[in-house]
Amino acid sequence: MTRGRPALSTATKIFAIAWIVYTLHFATDIVREHYPAFALAERGTLRVDPYLGLHPDLFEMEGRGAFINNNPGASLVGAVPYAVVRPLVDRVVEPIVARRANAEPPAFDDPRPNRRAFFEKTFRRGLDVRFGLAAGAIQALGFAPLAAAMVVVLHGLLLRMGFARRASAELALLYAFATPLFFRAAFLNHNLLVAHATLACFALLWSDGGITTRPARLALAGFATGFGLLCDYAGAVPVVVLGLYALERLVRALPLPSALARMAAMVGGACVPVGALLAYQAWAFGNPFLPAQHYMPATQYSGEGWNGFDWPALDLLAENLFDRRFGLFAFGPLLLLAFARPLVRRARVRRPEIALAYGLFVALLVFTSANQFARLQWNTGFRMLAPVVPLLFVALADVWVALPRRVALALGALATAHAWCIAMVRADALASVETVLRDGPRLPWLTSIWRAGGTYLPLPAGVEAGPALLALPFLALGAALVALVATRATRDDAMPRVAPAAAALAAGTDDRSR
Repeated sequence: MTRGRPALSTATKIFAIAWIVYTLHFATDIVREHYPAFALAERGTLRVDPYLGLHPDLFEMEGRGAFINNNPGASLVGAVPYAVVRPLVDRVVEPIVARRANAEPPAFDDPRPNRRAFFEKTFRRGLDVRFGLAAGAIQALGFAPLAAAMVVVLHGLLLRMGFARRASAELALLYAFATPLFFRAAFLNHNLLVAHATLACFALLWSDGGITTRPARLALAGFATGFGLLCDYAGAVPVVVLGLYALERLVRALPLPSALARMAAMVGGACVPVGALLAYQAWAFGNPFLPAQHYMPATQYSGEGWNGFDWPALDLLAENLFDRRFGLFAFGPLLLLAFARPLVRRARVRRPEIALAYGLFVALLVFTSANQFARLQWNTGFRMLAPVVPLLFVALADVWVALPRRVALALGALATAHAWCIAMVRADALASVETVLRDGPRLPWLTSIWRAGGTYLPLPAGVEAGPALLALPFLALGAALVALVATRATRDDAMPRVAPAAAALAAGTDDRSR
């Protein structure tokens, strides 16, 4: 151990590296879930009246106010870090707004007209700097460390399943940086929160004896999957699939009355966030049982079927999987290994868990193929199938370990490079790779600064041609920080102190005598 530099656990290193990288790749996209987070931190309400006209998913109900057309869970997560830094943001923003009074917005060099229009609107309202700083705080202090903590959860789960320490660490890093979650972890996103909730629920349920029978862990598992529903109604799919998995495993492990009693604990845990969702809908819309989508004005696809839900469409099913703009396997080809799991003879992940992974994959694929709004993912990139990624990754773990070492490392390196290009450029899968190969690496938030010319930072000579040169010092700094963490001596006798909740979840065991 180096004097003055105490050793770190492997899990702590994984957490720190993921936090650094996710923060460094922050994207300045302001999505609908940001607006209630801003409103809650600034005015103590989830109403978004001041932001009407800035996003098509904000709508007004006469006599009640303005709201977003989605569930509030992600906004609740985002409000916390912004509330912490809001006094500092106010001190930075107020003199800038005063100095800019009546100034015309500068040109924003983006080929997408909606982005140019959004920049102009926020600049005129004096919101551009506030939004950027607030979204950055949400990323650096909230969303990035949360995503990093869930990588730690996966690492601990793999250890509990019997994977070797080195393999568990390598797989955790692949989960963080070689799957579409790298792309989705760049800013506040409800789909990724549903994925986190799915992984948390499964990690709480899983036991080397089959399934936990401890009521407290079952209640926490229910809370986790229920929180996914609080973030998005697509979270209902993991709620049902994980609930059926838990019920089947409990019935196999316990007498029926005991199994039903334990299942009631899980249901009770889920009722807390679900109850919060019903309370929100009653407060916002006057009816606890009808979602925001019922009240929103007509938009593209909302007239198809029931508020945009129709029979599953085969073309949309194929696009959800392979479309270069948002397809699961276009953004994360490594996940195809999950379907080779039946070929592995000596496996650590058991058949019930593989059936769970495949079952959730099929159920959510059918759901998103019936959701006509999934056709709009060309504008957002991969997102609606995010909740299937954690369990598909668990399914592929045995396949990756069974591969020849050189083949596994080569596949991991290629998948990481592919995911990194997409996380940097944030275009479709092929265009992102082409852009990096042609123009060099970049960082999303610096690309936005570059598009605004010298509005926010003076641009050094040579940067006019592209944002790659602007990103190099920050990429070098990030690489140095990652190296500083990675080269520390390693101890594996403790879980990370920086993320105690994730550590407890990842290290959870089951004592069936309790």
